Amino acid sequence: MVKVFLTGASGYVGGQVLHQIAASNSQLDITVLLQDKQKSTVVAGAFPSVRVVLGSLDNAELVQNEVSQADVVLNLAAAGHLKGVEAIHKGLLKRSSVKPAYWIQISGASALAAAELASPSFTPGSPSDAIFDDVSDITKLRDLIRAHPGRAVDNYMLNVAAGADNSKIKTAVVYPPIIYGLGQGPVNQRSIQIPELAKTTIQRGRGVQVGEGLARWGNVHVRDIGRLFGLLTQKAIGEDGGDEVWGENGLYLTGVGELTFGEISSKIAAEAANQKLISSDTPIEKLVRPDADTVLPHGSVLFGTNARSKARRGTELLSWKPEEGSLEEDVPRTVAREAESLAEAKKTKGS
Repeated sequence: MVKVFLTGASGYVGGQVLHQIAASNSQLDITVLLQDKQKSTVVAGAFPSVRVVLGSLDNAELVQNEVSQADVVLNLAAAGHLKGVEAIHKGLLKRSSVKPAYWIQISGASALAAAELASPSFTPGSPSDAIFDDVSDITKLRDLIRAHPGRAVDNYMLNVAAGADNSKIKTAVVYPPIIYGLGQGPVNQRSIQIPELAKTTIQRGRGVQVGEGLARWGNVHVRDIGRLFGLLTQKAIGEDGGDEVWGENGLYLTGVGELTFGEISSKIAAEAANQKLISSDTPIEKLVRPDADTVLPHGSVLFGTNARSKARRGTELLSWKPEEGSLEEDVPRTVAREAESLAEAKKTKGS
């Protein structure tokens, strides 16, 4: 049995990945790290064969001990938890197995916006022609990360990939863009960006966008991102694919579709009007700092920067084939679900 250690099983992406790997491979001995006892009970009930360990990435000694016994590590709990990443690395170095370990780390497409975010002259909501191809632009992608030390986890992973122990620890980093769709994980099945935009639209009675709404990110369905992590896991337990799959080249961009944030806001507002949740003749509200970050969670970053990509590495090296419907097709479900959640919250508050 191949031993897998996974963090973030109660999360949107982590839960989807757990669903994916548990359903597709019965030869995996899976351990998950969870810090919430109630959520751990839910996960254990959904996956009886999965071993649950109570703790968090802050429990360095616990993490090191668990990781030292694993063949594959999927760190999906946090994209920016440097102490957790350091603990994982130390744990992998303690392994007694002569076979290499595989470390699959989640990051985020905001890495592609690092230069914008560092520029004093950048205006959230502005467009960009910069598109990163994770095969032909792999050197440029690494250079972008290296140029911005604030991307601490991304830089740490590059250091591991280029380090003296890179034959013992093979790494891959996945950079999800906007993730949408109903997840299949046991706890959280809701994303952040699109649901929050729909929720805010309903609450304010009008669509909202950051600045001119011309910035854009790629997007991908949560079940398709789950399949990509599943394929990387399969590579780790089979023929690993070599240096093009792992290490310094193992950086995976995952945008499948692409829309400007203004287009997304307009589609959400139109659907909210169609569902009689807002008026159809109310113009889109343009948000600027600091209101953008007050009205929307991390609004100037998550709805105002550019993270455009060509996701070739997964399709060409892992035979990843996104299968799910588009973000546009998911808008009606998302708007209806957020309206339902708001109604439930109002009812609960009034009772």
